[in-house]
Amino acid sequence: MTSEEVEKLIGAALKKTFQLDPAPTWLVKDMRRLLSPFISLLFSKSLTTGCFPQEFKEAVVRPLLKKTGLDASELKNYRPVSNLSFLSKLLEKIVQVRIQAFFDSNGLMLNMQSAYRRFHSTEIAVTKVVNDLLLAADSGQMSALSARPILLTAAFDTVDHELLISRLERQFGLRGVVLEWFRSYLSGRTFHVVFSGSTSSIIYIVCSVPQGSVLGLLLFIVYTADLAVISHDVSLHAFADDTQLYLHCRRIDTASAAARLEQCITECRPLDVCQPPQAQR
Repeated sequence: MTSEEVEKLIGAALKKTFQLDPAPTWLVKDMRRLLSPFISLLFSKSLTTGCFPQEFKEAVVRPLLKKTGLDASELKNYRPVSNLSFLSKLLEKIVQVRIQAFFDSNGLMLNMQSAYRRFHSTEIAVTKVVNDLLLAADSGQMSALSARPILLTAAFDTVDHELLISRLERQFGLRGVVLEWFRSYLSGRTFHVVFSGSTSSIIYIVCSVPQGSVLGLLLFIVYTADLAVISHDVSLHAFADDTQLYLHCRRIDTASAAARLEQCITECRPLDVCQPPQAQR
C-alpha cells in the first residue's frame, strides 16, 4: 500500500473517536499528510508478517436502548454497541478492499447472498425470488416457499474461528501469510463493557466475528457459504443470516415437494458450533 492510499482513507473516515485511541480522530485527520507514511509502514508490516496488532483487538461495548421509552431495567431492551480503534478499522478497510477484489476477480462470491456487497440489497433478494416464482408459473409449475425464512440463532456471535479459517483456505483459496493474517485477526480478541460509569472485567472472545468491525460482515458471508450446497433440489436466497428456501414442481407433485422442503428445513440446523465467551478476568 502507499501513504497516498492511507491518507485518502483517513480523509474519508468519520470523526468518531475510540475510547482507547491515543489521539482524537479529528487530530489524526488534520495531520494525515504527516502521519500517513508512518501508518502505511505499520500496516505494510502487519500484512507482510501475517500479524494483526494486539492493541487493535480490544473493544469497548456500550449497551444502548433499542428504542426510546423502553424499560431501562430490562436487559432484553438493550443492544450492545462495540467500538474499535480508529487505526484498526482503517487497516481492516485496506484488507477488505483487497480481499473483495480477489473474491470478485475469481468469481468466488455467491450469487444467492444479497447482503454486505456492492450492488446487492434487499430489493435484489426480493426481485430474485419473485422472478424465480414467476418463471416457474410461466412454465406451468407450482412453487413451494417456506413461510418463514431460516434464521440462524445468534449467527454472528457463534462463528467458529477454526471452521472459518478452514473455509478461507479450502473454498476461497487463501494461503500462507494471508491466511495467517486472518488467523491473527480473529485470535486473542477481548472486550469490556462500560455502562453507567462502571466497567466490567475483560472478556476473552473465543468465537464470533468482531462486532463493529469492517471485515466481520464479509467473513460471515464466507462462513455461511456452505448453506448454498443444499440437498433435496431446493433453491435458496439469503440476506445476511435470513435464508429463504423454495422449490418448483408439477401440480401432481405438490405433496412430495412440500415434504422435501420440510425435510430440507429440518436438516438446515443453526451454526451454533461454539459456546459463548466466558469472563476470564
